[in-house]
Amino acid sequence: MKPLLLVRLPSWLGDLVAAEPAARALHAAYAAGGEAERMSLAAPAALLPILGGALPGARRIAHAGRGGERAEDWRGHDAAVLFTGSFRSAWTAWRAGIPRRVGWARDGRGFLLTDAMRPARERGGVPLGRGRAGRWPRYLPRPFGATCVELVGLLGVRVGDPRPRLLLPPGARDAARARLGGLGLGSAEPYLLLNAGARPGSAKGYPPELWGAVIASLGRRTGLPALVVGGPGEEDAVRAAAAAAGGARAFALDAPVCGLPELVALAAGAALVLTADTGPRHVAQAAGARVVVVAGPTDPRHSAEHLEHVTVLREEVPCGPCHRERCPLAGETQLACLRRIDPERVAAAALALLEPPAALGCAR
Repeated sequence: MKPLLLVRLPSWLGDLVAAEPAARALHAAYAAGGEAERMSLAAPAALLPILGGALPGARRIAHAGRGGERAEDWRGHDAAVLFTGSFRSAWTAWRAGIPRRVGWARDGRGFLLTDAMRPARERGGVPLGRGRAGRWPRYLPRPFGATCVELVGLLGVRVGDPRPRLLLPPGARDAARARLGGLGLGSAEPYLLLNAGARPGSAKGYPPELWGAVIASLGRRTGLPALVVGGPGEEDAVRAAAAAAGGARAFALDAPVCGLPELVALAAGAALVLTADTGPRHVAQAAGARVVVVAGPTDPRHSAEHLEHVTVLREEVPCGPCHRERCPLAGETQLACLRRIDPERVAAAALALLEPPAALGCAR
């Protein structure tokens, strides 16, 4: 009989999607022996719906927000795999009395783990000529999914398919069709999906007025309508981007905003997805969409895999990639990493990906 296993999934949407292949491999190892019910998936309640009916049989342990895990919910497990780098997750597993605790030894939590992997570090110089020098010793930027694959290797689990894959959660397709019908769009009509969502003041969001210019340019050239989406609390950015599209057909999906299952369905059905380098970018890739990514302060090496149908646009600036949530600069240099990416450049990248069958609205 396999040990009772707790899998602490990441608290960030993009990281959770990137960890899906490793979690799927763990599930397959348990399901092969008819023991999938001996595996538990712990994650914020807001993120778990994206898994839908995937990993059947595995128990779901939901908690409130990032850092909301509780030791009492984890007790009784024999082993824990922590796809998080936080001290709290390792501390919670230790307090829960889980005998085997597998994770990354970073941020002072190595002593709480029984099986630890130390992330590679840089020496502090400018990495590969890309951006600014890091504060020594900075962790080497690597694709998060690849590090998850390595981590489950400590348990002797091989990940045969390292590409993230998201199945359509139950009811998601019907919700997407209802949304399209409410906008006057046929279920077979091709459309663009644009993620304009960003927390107010976030340095990761492409400015709404620039997204509007992208929609206007693509509308003139393709005639395709654009569905503009964002998450809870990002409604202002969604409305502003749609309003800036001029005469192009742009629909702000803000009443209500898309839930994660509907986002998967809309991404899977879109001719093309445009997005900043945020969580929905990874959702779109895992749903099989063609994607244009506008990357600002994030280091592209964190997601430099599975890019066959993805175009990443970025500008080299002296201050980046900084990974800051807020840009500390002012004047012309503020958000330079994003504002220097011209909307026409984004539109050109989109047109390059909008080839048949996507442009004709045929199923992929």
